[in-house]
Amino acid sequence: MNSRQHLELAALCRTVRWDVDMAAYSTFRTGGIVEALAETGTVAELATLLRWLHRERIPWHVIGGGSNILVTGRYHEGVFIRLRGMAQDIVREQDGDAHLVRASAGCGLAALLGWCARGNLGGLEFMAGIPGSVGGAIRMNAGAFGRTIGDMLAAVHCLNERGEAVTVAREEAVFAYRSTRLPGEPQVRLLITGGVFRLAAADGGQVTARCRDIIAQRRGKQPQGVGSAGSFFKNPQGDFAGRLIEQAGLKGLTLGRAMVSPKHANFIVNTGGAVPEDIVALMEAVRQKVFEHSGVLLEPEVRIY
Repeated sequence: MNSRQHLELAALCRTVRWDVDMAAYSTFRTGGIVEALAETGTVAELATLLRWLHRERIPWHVIGGGSNILVTGRYHEGVFIRLRGMAQDIVREQDGDAHLVRASAGCGLAALLGWCARGNLGGLEFMAGIPGSVGGAIRMNAGAFGRTIGDMLAAVHCLNERGEAVTVAREEAVFAYRSTRLPGEPQVRLLITGGVFRLAAADGGQVTARCRDIIAQRRGKQPQGVGSAGSFFKNPQGDFAGRLIEQAGLKGLTLGRAMVSPKHANFIVNTGGAVPEDIVALMEAVRQKVFEHSGVLLEPEVRIY
């Protein structure tokens, strides 16, 4: 971007940071440098930003809560967008007797679950302990225990690259394993601004108890206290990536300061000071060795920029 574009971008957003080390914005605790990291506070502000980016032909990406991304070590030109503190994060909507809840894309999943418990609404407890934001969870169709966030949606709110509002009914979207495709994609770019969830009446205390139980299960099985992006590889149909990695004898495999977790084989962790190239190299080594051992080529669940 040139100096004029720098000034205009700074005037459009709540916060703009320049030449940002993405280690501070990724749960992997490592990353490359991006030219600009822009944070928006309202959908209107985001729409204005998208219109400007489209007019100026500046590349952009959305990083959500940074829990499922790896920004590689090169310098990344353009704008990375972080949806933070969007106004009216959670709103209860009426549709006859249905319990509908609208949550903005920038709302944290933990905040949404806490709000549901206080409002005596259930159905999303399986998401407990999954880090990140509502928008990222919808984009990845995040899930656990045989359920996904797509199962609970009534609609998805979006902006197109021209900043125009688009509402997608659940039946118009294609929810697959760890992916969501909205109408017109990939030819059309849509940025998710929120989701409307169809929930059930429930006892808030029981909702909280279920969330605590699920979080305890996760902590018992997953590495704690180290940088990671959660499950790194998608589970192949009818099997588990972690099982295949463990069967290939790769638990504890280390390249640089990245390691296949000894606790859960489908976690690649930053043991401290890992650079993105360490993680990418380890990912490729795991994929190759699992393929040699089982004939399955694992696909990363983590989005790599």
